[in-house]
Amino acid sequence: MIWEYLLERVHAHRNEVAVIEHGGSSWTFGRLAEQVDAIAINLPPADSGGPVRVMVRQLEPLKTLVSVLACWRARCVPVVLRGSMPEEQVADLVRWLRPAGVLADDFPIQPGSQKKGTTRSRFGPRDEGLVICTSGTTGPPKLVALPAESVCLNAAAIGSSLGLAPGDVVAVNTPLGYMYGLMGGCMAALWAGATSRLFSPQDPLTQLQSALRAGQVNVVQGPPSLFRLFMAYWNREPFSGVRLVTTGGEPLGQELRSLLREAFPEARHLFLYGMTEAGPRLSHLDFQAGGGLDGRVGKLYPHVEWRIDPVPESQQLAPSAGRLALRGPSMFLGYITQTGGYSGLNAEGFFETNDLVSLDGADSIRFLGRTDRVFRSGGRLVNPEAVERVLLQHPCVQGANCFPEAHPILGLVPVAEVEADQGTRLEPGAILEWCRHRIEGHALPRRIIQTSNFRVGESGKRRHGPVDPLAPPG
Repeated sequence: MIWEYLLERVHAHRNEVAVIEHGGSSWTFGRLAEQVDAIAINLPPADSGGPVRVMVRQLEPLKTLVSVLACWRARCVPVVLRGSMPEEQVADLVRWLRPAGVLADDFPIQPGSQKKGTTRSRFGPRDEGLVICTSGTTGPPKLVALPAESVCLNAAAIGSSLGLAPGDVVAVNTPLGYMYGLMGGCMAALWAGATSRLFSPQDPLTQLQSALRAGQVNVVQGPPSLFRLFMAYWNREPFSGVRLVTTGGEPLGQELRSLLREAFPEARHLFLYGMTEAGPRLSHLDFQAGGGLDGRVGKLYPHVEWRIDPVPESQQLAPSAGRLALRGPSMFLGYITQTGGYSGLNAEGFFETNDLVSLDGADSIRFLGRTDRVFRSGGRLVNPEAVERVLLQHPCVQGANCFPEAHPILGLVPVAEVEADQGTRLEPGAILEWCRHRIEGHALPRRIIQTSNFRVGESGKRRHGPVDPLAPPG
């Protein structure tokens, strides 16, 4: 079902540019399909007994994209991992997931290959079509399994809501191991017959600015932290050729809103809301309508069924506040469990999110924060409890407390207090190095503070972070 529609795009736009890799080489839809065929023929055959999962773990965005498409071509399920995941996490996933194959950085991309794959049966709408890690994973990853119809529905909905069309060039400068890059960028563009211009996350943002200045990109996407870094390189000359700017995933702030309007004066500016479990997009709201101000995210898309469930009075941060619950064809099948099933949906089929929301006018949503301690750093979720679990595995640590600290670019960054075993003096640098092999870079504490008195609030309980999750970075 997924590849069949993409093949229609290939036939309609065979000689038009589908992808521009970060080195500048162009790939037409036809050339991309040929490479997909060449990879797909070597993948395990489809099996009616269940999903055939192939692990995809690469740093190069073009290789990631080709690998995902090749899996769909062969009716395999791509399990997309982030290149930044520690080796211990990857080894653990391989151990219990037992993928039928692995596509890693060492597979070659040879332009123009004519080797053709065999014909495979189609995905059914509710068959598992894509597996990807939640963006907040530290410690054991949660693997989100999305049905094939979610991939199709989200790619079409994102492309339609953004007005993507042939001739548009979408800058994809977030890793394809995250849904913002994979679905919000590449898949939405391919679905609409537009072009994805891939930038390596390791490349300086001056390369994106150079492409914008040369008129080679007209749609720019990224979380607020990326745009804050972008503005640090900006020479204050507007990019008048950009027609659309999207951002979301973390608090925006009035200053960055103003800078985005100044830098892209001719563009439409949208604030986005979503989550990996929704495949990923749920809504968008124009800056002119208040998008991103005070947590405003607009009306959820019509294919999403939603409700606001009650929460304890202590969590009611505003009138009508509650916990957002979601159901519908774009939602995930569940988190893959080590016993082979899915978990995460209640008996009614709703996903009870950890997002606290309230009504903002007629059916519009305002995001207030979360019911848990999770926060975003550079657009990526950090789970303080998971960081603490890793710290407590260190032989010299008997107590740990992870909390967010304001950062001018990333918004928030993790910091950790640790308590040593009696009589032990900890070396913060050594602990950080020990953690580096067990925690992804964005969740690695920026500072390790040895203490015997953890921070406490007025109640006497351990204090973990800022009271207001929507507060802009200081």
